[in-house]
Amino acid sequence: MSENTEISSLKISRRTDFNVVKASGENILTYLNGQITQDIKKLTSEQALYATVLNPQGKAVTDFYLLLTQQKENWAEVMFLCPKDFTVALIERLTMFAMGYDLRMGKVSSWEVVSVQGAGVDVGLVEQGLPVPSSTYLASASLLDAFALRMVESDDDGVWLMGANIPLTSNVDEAVMEEGRILQGTPKLGVDWDVKLHPLNANLMERQGVSFDKGCYVGQEVTSRMHWRGGIKKKLYRIQMNEKVDIPSGVLTTAKVGEITSLAQNSDGGYQGIALLPIEVVESNKPLSVEDGAHVRVIGICGLESDSV
Repeated sequence: MSENTEISSLKISRRTDFNVVKASGENILTYLNGQITQDIKKLTSEQALYATVLNPQGKAVTDFYLLLTQQKENWAEVMFLCPKDFTVALIERLTMFAMGYDLRMGKVSSWEVVSVQGAGVDVGLVEQGLPVPSSTYLASASLLDAFALRMVESDDDGVWLMGANIPLTSNVDEAVMEEGRILQGTPKLGVDWDVKLHPLNANLMERQGVSFDKGCYVGQEVTSRMHWRGGIKKKLYRIQMNEKVDIPSGVLTTAKVGEITSLAQNSDGGYQGIALLPIEVVESNKPLSVEDGAHVRVIGICGLESDSV
């Protein structure tokens, strides 16, 4: 796209299904490293993280994207981009274990989350005086009171913006962005998986949301045991089919083995989606179909298309 690209040529939508939560305090990064599944040492002002927090039984409380917004000596401020329905659970979980830390944490109600998607997104953001992160997976950037995160929800490129007054007008419905998310194969908590499912079965490793080399964190024992002892039996896969089915819908071989969790129409008129399937079934290349006989083809595993952090 040429350098005179107007921002209006891009897809822009408010993401009301996500909240911004800020946390700050002395030694907060040390505290968070004992709470989240990813290694906090990978977090910089230019590189965000995807991670989860677990309960002591190893089940997810929520997943989130984590940005470093300020840092000086031992004090730091971070920002969580968290699914709306799990925001309270995140705050309660992290404040519960913060004894001995001067942790201040809460939802930033005045902030909004805006998704900007399409080829030439960086040029459009520059034209509007908005921050532009690098092209790497989950790169972050800030400019004045706005923060940006590289989040692709289309076949081209994309950035999410967070701030109190993002000077952009929505031109597509949020459902359009959801369709893009599905076509990209990015799982969503509360849609493609829930807190009953261990996040390793929801592709936490493939989405670079866990470190097995860092120190201890809450829920680590269960997570490590599943990883090293072959406890991961299911994964979220990208699928393709020629006809639409109702969601949720069983994916069948000779018996019901999995479930289609999301489905969206692609530019070719077919359908792509996300399904929770046994690893063994996928690796055996057994034919898959839904109850009415429609064929289901696995085209990849969710998350592996991302660059390594």
